[in-house]
Amino acid sequence: MKKMKVSELRAELKQFDQNELIELIVGLYKQHADVKTTLNRYFSEGFEAEEMLRLIKEIVRLGDKGTNRFLMNFNMLREGAAIVKEAERFTDPVLTERVRIFYLTYFGGYVAEVGQLLETQAPRELEVFFTQFEKIMRCVQENPGLLLPLEGEVGEMLEEFPIERKKETIAFWNRQKELAKQQY
Repeated sequence: MKKMKVSELRAELKQFDQNELIELIVGLYKQHADVKTTLNRYFSEGFEAEEMLRLIKEIVRLGDKGTNRFLMNFNMLREGAAIVKEAERFTDPVLTERVRIFYLTYFGGYVAEVGQLLETQAPRELEVFFTQFEKIMRCVQENPGLLLPLEGEVGEMLEEFPIERKKETIAFWNRQKELAKQQY
């Protein structure tokens, strides 16, 4: 049996009205355990929190591929950033930033250890990593209150982060926390 392409499926589904689409999905829900599980998770409270935990576990799995995570291939920084990109679909931005912070903290030691090698051998991988850091710093500047629930995690990330101006970055973060506390 020939499988439909996604574009063909979309074209077919556009021919249905809302009630027909509802009945189609309900029928799939009743007939297929995987559909039932997926839809239950999608519509249940806490779905994004569960997804956040799953994404964090995927990041850890990247680090567990070898016996020594510092000797692994350079692709894991890009693969980890792709996992963070999945978290960007969350409606709760705190969960998104929690995944991003975990990624940065988890691979911070790796980047500190092999950063010079990455600069010469895989500069794009290093750029991907620092792009995620820039997103966190932008969030600190533009919406520091968002990260207040993650204050401990941000602090830990900054302690692990391999940057030359770490003291100034940590001081900046502390000023932003104080400003946010005053506003809320």
